[in-house]
Amino acid sequence: MTLIVAIPAQDGVIFGSDSQVTDGAVRCTAKKIFALNDHALWAASGELALIQRVAERIDALPNKAQPLMVVRDILAQFVREAVQSLLNVDFRTQFLVQNPPGLLGLHPGDFLFVEYRDRPRILHISPHGTPEWIEGRVKATGSGDMFAHALLQKYAGVPLSCERAKLLACKVIEEAIEVGGYGLGPPIDIWEVKSTGVKQATEQEIAALEDTAHLLRAREVEMLMEGGFAVAPNAAATMSTKLTGKSADTIPGDGR
Repeated sequence: MTLIVAIPAQDGVIFGSDSQVTDGAVRCTAKKIFALNDHALWAASGELALIQRVAERIDALPNKAQPLMVVRDILAQFVREAVQSLLNVDFRTQFLVQNPPGLLGLHPGDFLFVEYRDRPRILHISPHGTPEWIEGRVKATGSGDMFAHALLQKYAGVPLSCERAKLLACKVIEEAIEVGGYGLGPPIDIWEVKSTGVKQATEQEIAALEDTAHLLRAREVEMLMEGGFAVAPNAAATMSTKLTGKSADTIPGDGR
């Protein structure tokens, strides 16, 4: 399984992943982020057979240097072709001809492409081959995507530099691994895409990010325990009114 995280920043895009691959009961590490060109990267979650067939088509693409805006529909077509080619050789296909959702579920895959030229761009392509732009927000895919979105939600709309976005990507992936997202594991892989090109973080840089992420988590706990965040006396009543549309005095069974 996989966790891929894309975070747009003021001066680039940060792309991060875990590196664990599972094959039944066997675990190993593998690269999950790949270069599309000098200004773009791509990664995917889902079935390895599907990802491999899409990768073969991307590798053979003669115009990979063009912007994502130009090759968007070509990349989407690659995903559709790869899914169809697998269905053509899959023995199970014949039993699901009348069940389109079942057919699509045979070979799952979710694809992310990131680019920075004049601004950050994140392109998502579903296993149906439908492309969509992710505008002004983070995008995560894989078995740990819900962990990532929950942890990053509080930073929605916050302008981030690439350095801060790298720290967040590392922190989120590390915490998702620790919480136990199935099939997730180290090492963490972090890339940045800027106007100057793409760059992979070194092992030393990842170690430094992990150390800083640990300090950030410790500081969050310290701030909570410092006592400066007392809950307002009427907070519970206010929340009850928002949820029910009634004041706390009129809620049946509240004992008052």
